[in-house]
Amino acid sequence: SAQLLLVSFALVRGFPLLPRSSSRSNPSTAWYQRKDDSDIESNQNILSRCLVEEYEGYSNSLSQSQEKKRVLEELEPQEPMWRSLFRKLAIKRKKRPGSLVLLRCCESTFNLNQTFTGWLDPPLSDVGVKQSQHAGRLLLSEGFDVDVVYTSRLKRSISTGWHALETMDSLFIPVRKTYRLNQRMYGALEGISKEETVSNFGMDVVEAWRQSLKAQPPKLSRDDPSHPIHDRRYNDVPPEMIPDTESLLECQRRAAPLWEYQIKDDIKNGKTVLVVAHRDTLRGLLKTIDNIDDEDISEIKMPKGVPMVYRFDEQMQPIEPSDTSRKQVHTNGLFLEKPGKTLEILGQESSPILVHAKHEIERRELTLQESMDSLRYGATIETEEVEMVSAERWSDDPCEFEDYDIFEAEIGDSEEEIVPTILSNDQLLSNQTMEGPFVVLIRHGRTPHNQMELFTGWEDPPLAEEGVEDARNAGRLLKRHGFEFDVVYTSWLTRAIQTAYYTLEELDQLWLPIVKSWRLNERFYGDLTGKSKKMIANKYGEDQLKKWRRGYTIRPPPVSSYSLNYPGNDERRAKHFKDLRFSVRESIARSLETKRLSVHRKFPKTESLKDCMDRSIPFYTKRIKDEAIGKGKRVLITSHENALRGILMHLCEIPEEAMNQLHLPNGLPLVYDVRRKCLSLLDDGSGKNPGESHDFGPAAKYLFTSCEI
Repeated sequence: SAQLLLVSFALVRGFPLLPRSSSRSNPSTAWYQRKDDSDIESNQNILSRCLVEEYEGYSNSLSQSQEKKRVLEELEPQEPMWRSLFRKLAIKRKKRPGSLVLLRCCESTFNLNQTFTGWLDPPLSDVGVKQSQHAGRLLLSEGFDVDVVYTSRLKRSISTGWHALETMDSLFIPVRKTYRLNQRMYGALEGISKEETVSNFGMDVVEAWRQSLKAQPPKLSRDDPSHPIHDRRYNDVPPEMIPDTESLLECQRRAAPLWEYQIKDDIKNGKTVLVVAHRDTLRGLLKTIDNIDDEDISEIKMPKGVPMVYRFDEQMQPIEPSDTSRKQVHTNGLFLEKPGKTLEILGQESSPILVHAKHEIERRELTLQESMDSLRYGATIETEEVEMVSAERWSDDPCEFEDYDIFEAEIGDSEEEIVPTILSNDQLLSNQTMEGPFVVLIRHGRTPHNQMELFTGWEDPPLAEEGVEDARNAGRLLKRHGFEFDVVYTSWLTRAIQTAYYTLEELDQLWLPIVKSWRLNERFYGDLTGKSKKMIANKYGEDQLKKWRRGYTIRPPPVSSYSLNYPGNDERRAKHFKDLRFSVRESIARSLETKRLSVHRKFPKTESLKDCMDRSIPFYTKRIKDEAIGKGKRVLITSHENALRGILMHLCEIPEEAMNQLHLPNGLPLVYDVRRKCLSLLDDGSGKNPGESHDFGPAAKYLFTSCEI
């Protein structure tokens, strides 16, 4: 046993969750710079190199063990040594292999003018957004329940996955972003139109670059500011691993270790894996999975926005689908698109748009049945135009605790003038706040539930139009002040995840890792969830309503174990809870009901404000602080009022009796300087004092204290 223990400890590794910090800066010049003609080789030299038969391979190739270590370091979260040891020694029940869904990223703005894109980072076009939503509807109609998503670090891949998950109501799913799924690096050709390249070098040369397995386009100089070595999104990648150019084979070899050491293990453990990537990296995965010959890989097509599904036997060999009309030669994957459309799609490599969503609000209002009908009949769904009144930018939803008077004696004079620290660009640079570590906290944007005064809690409404604008304005304000982040933390609820996404989209930092945890969820209101506050007041009286809303330790009525609002009955989310202890009572009751062993976790049935803070504060101190702030990271947290109250209670030393009197405006960035231990607001250019523009409640005096020197 001693030898086994030593061997087990020797196998343990610490896997960092976040990219290592680096001094490499992000150039101010855009990716979209055209390369000088001097960077392009002569036609004769290029053609002769394209026709070379021998392939030299990577000059910096890694061994198998090094590749495995590199992949795991990039994607696996860090875990304690004892937990890693237990996981390795535990006897695991054999599971039926899960499924693999491959989805090529949808149309980008560069596709419109036939530009060599590669590692350049254009956004999706309007058509690409609709293709992504259509892919999500296809997966939804086929009953796929995705467990984990892999994307590249390019926004067209990330956005494709985002819109597909949003359509499937699955934004809480973990998304892992890796450079190994980036498109092939086209070197000095990136940013140049294919038509212009053909006119300069001839069709044969260009086709050799595009279709030949071993031909490399001209290299991009590392002195070029658009070279990815200067992009901080690759700071965690060793410089020698960032290519100057790639052949198709090199691109495929870059993606292969991800399949071997990460995706395959997920599928072995019964997970449904969605991989959203680019044509050449997906063809590389297909080459590995189906063992396709070098000569045949050029025949493989990956249409944009059409999911391809693989199923596996216990030996992880792909199972040939029975419906051969929706598969292509040399592969065992099954396209989910309609059989009548497949040949057309494979011919033009473009997904037809069966559903044209006129507007984001219309998309949210589509019912599941309407979405299924749109797929079944290929028809455009017509819905009534929804007009929403555009509210003023910082018009927050009503404070949850409106009546402050009875607490004034406990927390002091509520009329004391609060003067928050307002940070300008010059101040941010002079006090070195931008270097980190720092934390920016943002309460999610407004939702329809806020307007209807419903107890939301763990209910999952999306952002309203005003809420989307809240999030985008927060991103614009942060961008105006030059904020860059290293990692984002958010809850499992859609409104907080959407706030993070739209904020990052404005910052042009969608590639950042987003850590989602239920411990940052809003307070769970038990049996009050989804009910109107006025209805509760009429039923139980105003006094009881105030106690449930304002009491720090008072819990609302618990929800029943058989209620739809009970978190344990949401099977899609319940299986992702890994850090809750098991409930003996619930396990016995459900085992008797189903007549088979059913292990059930101890999900909350109601929460006081203290209960909510008892999970959000430890998450900050034991997770965020250790793995991010302690390593000098710049952290963005998008969450909910009660969860953020807990974190601010810890950071600003707010007493318990004052917590109920703290209000956080929607979408307003709060900047916490870790070194100087103070909270500040950003200058929004209006010339107004944000302390007067926003209602922080009587407890605001605890938030905005003098900064330490």
